[in-house]
Amino acid sequence: MDIKVIVALIGLLGVLASALVQYFLGRQAETRKKLIEIRAQAYLDLVNIVSEIASSSKHSVSRQPNQLKSLTQAKTRAVLVGSDEVVEAIENFWNKFGILATDESFSAFTLIVLAMRKDLTGNNKVSESNLNSALFGSKGSA
Repeated sequence: MDIKVIVALIGLLGVLASALVQYFLGRQAETRKKLIEIRAQAYLDLVNIVSEIASSSKHSVSRQPNQLKSLTQAKTRAVLVGSDEVVEAIENFWNKFGILATDESFSAFTLIVLAMRKDLTGNNKVSESNLNSALFGSKGSA
């Protein structure tokens, strides 16, 4: 073979290999991005419905059937798509407390949110006490 043909083939193979690597890396990044979006929405839904229920119970309003349905759906989605740490924190909260009524339950729910933050961002520099205060105010009043 002529040297010009060999050089041209090497260049063509290099371009093809580069295109394939770029395609697979882009696809992997897009999959990761979509997973984070799905997890974030599931986590937000769970936190929102728990907040709604806690707020309504604070005002002596009984839980509505649609709230329980939304809670079950949000919890199921979070368990389905959540990281292992998030699932363990959810299990711990619902097995021990199930409702936001005591300081211990507020702390347990704060651990869920900490695990969610770590899962979505990869790190978490917010302390548990700061997050608890931000979520529930002083002395965990939902």
